[in-house]
Amino acid sequence: MIYKYNEPVSAKALSDLREAVGWNRMEKEYANPLLTSYYHIAVYEKEELVGYIDCVSNGVTDAYIQDLMVHPDYQGKGVGTDLMNKMIQYLKEKRIYIISVVFEECLKPFYDKFGFYNMLCGQMETYNGDS
Repeated sequence: MIYKYNEPVSAKALSDLREAVGWNRMEKEYANPLLTSYYHIAVYEKEELVGYIDCVSNGVTDAYIQDLMVHPDYQGKGVGTDLMNKMIQYLKEKRIYIISVVFEECLKPFYDKFGFYNMLCGQMETYNGDS
């Protein structure tokens, strides 16, 4: 597997991975030139995107890890754990004060092992992202 750090990833590859993990594609949104990322890591097996993690941040006080995705064929092999460890290490090196992540209740054991603790959070989707 090849890891690429902060290099461009095609909207189609990201959308295909999102679909593979059961999320909406959001291809139009990923193709939008206004979309920016503070830091992201992509994992490829040959030419196929099989893992991805993204982070948005103000670069000083807060960072939000989002879009941790691992293709179902590669889940359970440590790819997601490796991506989380690499992202957390990077954010700590940049001296980001708070790292946040939003996850479904069933994924709590996964995120607990990195030291995340529960806080109240609210989230609202304004459309389905399949447009």
